[in-house]
Amino acid sequence: VKMPDMSDQHIKQRPIRSYVLRQGRLTPGQQRAFERLWPVWGVDFTVGQQLNSRELFDNDHPVVLEIGFGNGESLAHYALHNPHFNYVGIEVHRPGVGHLLLKIEELGLTNLRLICHDAIEVLHAMPDDSLAGMMLFFPDPWHKKRHRKRRILQPAFIRQMERLINKGG
Repeated sequence: VKMPDMSDQHIKQRPIRSYVLRQGRLTPGQQRAFERLWPVWGVDFTVGQQLNSRELFDNDHPVVLEIGFGNGESLAHYALHNPHFNYVGIEVHRPGVGHLLLKIEELGLTNLRLICHDAIEVLHAMPDDSLAGMMLFFPDPWHKKRHRKRRILQPAFIRQMERLINKGG
């Protein structure tokens, strides 16, 4: 067994995530949705990219962001009943994203974009005062003390929210 020495300190630590990625299998319909609909409604986010809502939606409607939309039923409902708002949903669970892609098509929604990436990294790519609101339902299932580091609602996250949500948002 090799013992770590001082030269091993340069190895970058994996960042702590506020989620555990438990990938379920995509149904055939969800897989087809990714192939057909992701190019239309999905945002292929990469670290270092800057997000601009005008480019995403081709309008100046206020933007509301939801982190962790699950299967997207509530996000689709909001988008359907509030066409004067644009919505961005962030989710890492691909079957949920596939489900929402199908729902977007079914409802004919045009004011919703999806990102399948770590939300914290996406937030860093957004300009100041770019959101009218943010939705985060059931955010922290990490009840044990040793899991506190995984909780998304921490002071740094609150500062990001303050930076992103515009006055009156």
